[in-house]
Amino acid sequence: MFIKPYFYIIFYQIWLLFFASAAFAGSSSIYVNNISNEMKAYCLEFSQKLKAVTYQGCLDFGLEASTFRSVENRLLTYREIIPANNNPPKGRVLFIGGIHGDEFTAISIGYLWLKAILSNPEYNQYQWLFLPLTNPDGLLQKRGTRQNANGVDLNRNFPTPDWDELALKTWENRFHKNKRRYPGPYASSEPETQWMTQLINRFKPDVIISLHAPYGILDYDGPEHATPYQIGDLKLKRWGTFPGSLGRFAGEHLNIPVLTIELRNAGTMPENPEILQMWQDIEDWINEKIETSEKDF
Repeated sequence: MFIKPYFYIIFYQIWLLFFASAAFAGSSSIYVNNISNEMKAYCLEFSQKLKAVTYQGCLDFGLEASTFRSVENRLLTYREIIPANNNPPKGRVLFIGGIHGDEFTAISIGYLWLKAILSNPEYNQYQWLFLPLTNPDGLLQKRGTRQNANGVDLNRNFPTPDWDELALKTWENRFHKNKRRYPGPYASSEPETQWMTQLINRFKPDVIISLHAPYGILDYDGPEHATPYQIGDLKLKRWGTFPGSLGRFAGEHLNIPVLTIELRNAGTMPENPEILQMWQDIEDWINEKIETSEKDF
């Protein structure tokens, strides 16, 4: 495994972040000014659910609250990050985390990667739009659920052109009405999907990165020139797309490169060197293969 020298700095910080988080998970004793009570409640719930997340760390992200809310009226949050010193960004990257609320490792690693970017602004060359938890209701159920609070799989609810014709038929015939993969009553029926769709259309990302578990593969949808073959020790295996999936909506319909990282385990974190190697490989892939253009957001 070859790791660039400056990544050792990030690796050390991720190591500290993870073990500090494990030691102080759920802590909520720190009073913070100028942060809304709703954001404090959001960070408290988030930190109490995952040991990699701390209350203070969540508050320190400077998350913004969307005008959209989840089905159970929780905040839908985002963080925009631009290069330091007013340097023009080399491109736009949308990170989507926590579409499925029972994929704890994927949500936790997204949290750590966001923390690493914010802790090392001098190394960032891109404009990032980070969505750390797009299905908060699913995560924060007593037992985390893949679906949102309406029982809808958000990754089958995007407005693909074939949704009306195929989404419910595919659910019934291929997935035998598996409740975990219910696509909803109609395309974009869920506020969480409406929010993500609006952001994709407004932000116009050059690439989308989505983190999942537990299939242990690298999946990709989009233009062939940007096809990746390995991230960390995860090798490319095209999973295929489905009516209403992010890959079919953004990768096939909008022709945006969509990188889907499927971790091997939804409950056990990868080793820290592997977390770091994945992050370095993602950066290398963006630098080498993504065609970017300047746009206003």
